[in-house]
Amino acid sequence: MVVVVAVVVVVVVVSSVLVALVVAGSPLLAVVSPAAGVHPITSAAAAAATVRALEVDGMAKLVGRLRMAAGSLARAGLSPLVRPHDDHSQLDSQRRRRCSGDLPPETMSKPHAGPLAVVLALCWGPACGDSVQVDSEGSSGGATATTSGSTGPATSTTPTTSGEPVTTGGTTSDGGTTGDPTTTDPATSSTGDESSTGEPPDPAAPLFEPGAIAEFALDLSAEAIDSLDADPKIYVLGDLTVTVGGQVTVLTDIGVRLKGNYGSFRTLDEKAAFLFNFDRYIDDQRLFDLEKLAVNNMVQDPSMQRELLGYTLFRAGDVPAPRAGHATVSVNGELYGLYTTIETVDNEEFLKTWFSDDKGALYEGAYGSDLFTDLVPSFDQDNGDNVDFMDLQALVQQLDAIVDPADFVTEVDKLIDLDRFLTFAATEIYLGHWDGYAWTRNNFFVYRGPDQRWVLLPWGIDQTMVDNLGPFGGEGRLQQMCVQSLECRMLLAEKFQAVVARVDELGLAAQAQTLADALRDAADADPRKEYGIDSVDGNVAANIEFLTNRGLQVMDDLICTDPSKLDADNDGYSGCGEDCDDGDKTIHPGAAEICDLDDDNCDGQWDNDPKCPQCIVKKLPAPALGSAALCFGARTWAEAEADCVVQKGHLIAVHTQAVQDFLEGEAFAIQDTDWWLGLSDSKNEGSFVWSNASKLDFTSWAGGEPNNSGNEDCVHLAPWADGDWNDMFCDQVRPYICAVP
Repeated sequence: MVVVVAVVVVVVVVSSVLVALVVAGSPLLAVVSPAAGVHPITSAAAAAATVRALEVDGMAKLVGRLRMAAGSLARAGLSPLVRPHDDHSQLDSQRRRRCSGDLPPETMSKPHAGPLAVVLALCWGPACGDSVQVDSEGSSGGATATTSGSTGPATSTTPTTSGEPVTTGGTTSDGGTTGDPTTTDPATSSTGDESSTGEPPDPAAPLFEPGAIAEFALDLSAEAIDSLDADPKIYVLGDLTVTVGGQVTVLTDIGVRLKGNYGSFRTLDEKAAFLFNFDRYIDDQRLFDLEKLAVNNMVQDPSMQRELLGYTLFRAGDVPAPRAGHATVSVNGELYGLYTTIETVDNEEFLKTWFSDDKGALYEGAYGSDLFTDLVPSFDQDNGDNVDFMDLQALVQQLDAIVDPADFVTEVDKLIDLDRFLTFAATEIYLGHWDGYAWTRNNFFVYRGPDQRWVLLPWGIDQTMVDNLGPFGGEGRLQQMCVQSLECRMLLAEKFQAVVARVDELGLAAQAQTLADALRDAADADPRKEYGIDSVDGNVAANIEFLTNRGLQVMDDLICTDPSKLDADNDGYSGCGEDCDDGDKTIHPGAAEICDLDDDNCDGQWDNDPKCPQCIVKKLPAPALGSAALCFGARTWAEAEADCVVQKGHLIAVHTQAVQDFLEGEAFAIQDTDWWLGLSDSKNEGSFVWSNASKLDFTSWAGGEPNNSGNEDCVHLAPWADGDWNDMFCDQVRPYICAVP
């Protein structure tokens, strides 16, 4: 007679079924598969055989379901010897073994190049010792528990979370399977209490407390590091210990990948940025209710505070925006430095908080993404079940149908939450977010709320608080449609006034100094930052100056709310962007160029008439010989080099800091834009040479450059990097500098 005395676990794995039984006091684990047949697993040897026999498609969530089965078996007195892992990660075999010697190491640590091999090898409790440490992943989120003997329920020796953190002050876990991490609170803390408003406390609030610095200790196996080196955007397994306000939380088997693009990406040998996905491998594992967390390296924010301050301003204006905080990060015990922690907007709790709904379509806009038919495929879908971007395409068609600017406000408010969009755009531009949606069509999300209207969300604001952008400029389609409508311009002007007032109400300039004081020791101790502490102090001071003075400039620029009201020189052209010199009636669109080193016809170029010289010649500083011809007629790099040869020279080669400083001052005084130099690696990628074949004995690269993003081969002075060098596509049309006799 067969009697089931413990537990039955059935996990459907694609076309296979994993069945776990305890029958008449004996453990049984069987895999039933049409392809592999029936494989009972009652020993380590059988487990090894199953590894060879059974393969199923690897899916991240499958890993969590199998681990839930492992946890149930463990509580029945069975101990898993092998845990499944996915094809993007490798497990550390020694760290994850539970019954030493029963299973050959190669069956545990051998990388899978293809599908996921699924196996759970079992042994009876006493064979592994009377007290077995079991990682109860998936069902208990990797919390460490102890099972005494081979049978009976698990009892907790480390406080674990069950919905809310459990303190060490006498409260114990219920032994259930919650998917929460192991958490150890300070003895004085309390949990489960409601706030003074009657609302449950926000478990993530301490992580995002301004001035607080969490500690993140990340552990990666050698295999995981190799994988990130080979493909940094593919998730690997890692373990994370988080300390916030004395509370220690341990999460095992989280998803880890590197993040960043263009100027912000760094490798693990540098100050890498990270994206943590807590429930990628363990269903419902969370860190303080967060599924994901971005950990930014701040290589493009030498003040180390812009994201926290900027998102605070967005959120205060009722724009759905992430929370931000700070943390020190170490990897395998090595300190990487101070980071900004950012709540990702595809977290369920984020969407529920702002929209009371987490089921809507969420899309991320990459560089150049916008609401045009040919650009819709450039979006990444992060939430929702719409197929082939049909909802975005429908939105594009509805925008196309708005042809009269006078109808824009009424019609677009049916499609877009216009009030929020205007606050979003005004805040972006106030902050000088030149790399955002309104100005450049980059770094944004769009979400469709329960009312079926779309909302834009900000992202990537680490390069703000530098540029004074005009309130009615920008390339984003919605921004351009708005500024073409006088009614919308007036509404946008009101939002700018509200943002200016909000900065003062928040005391944002004072917050900047308070935050800097709290972070300074950690910033100073950051071993991988790409700037000195003096630069941090200077950029904090610049942030404070920006926040103190920016409002006055914005208010002055609102004179152009109605462009028809401004024509100071009475030449018939508005001084609000149409007339490039509203104080001289001889300068306006269509005027004749008179070779005066000025833009007389307002086309953006000096003296662009064939009769006018196109270069200004300046003597180079001693001991350099010859002169620099600063040519403001824009050309591609190859065209510029050819013109320099015609002038009996080459594009300039820089060999000293004195010449570098000279070129920065002279070039940017003419045009504050990119200027070609004579350096390129177009002939041999990674080997930069001067066009005049002189020795490369001096460089002045901007941080993170050259990065060859998209096959960039030609070098220019970059105004956004104070004249330091950047590599760029050679077919871009830019002014250039020749070295001439």
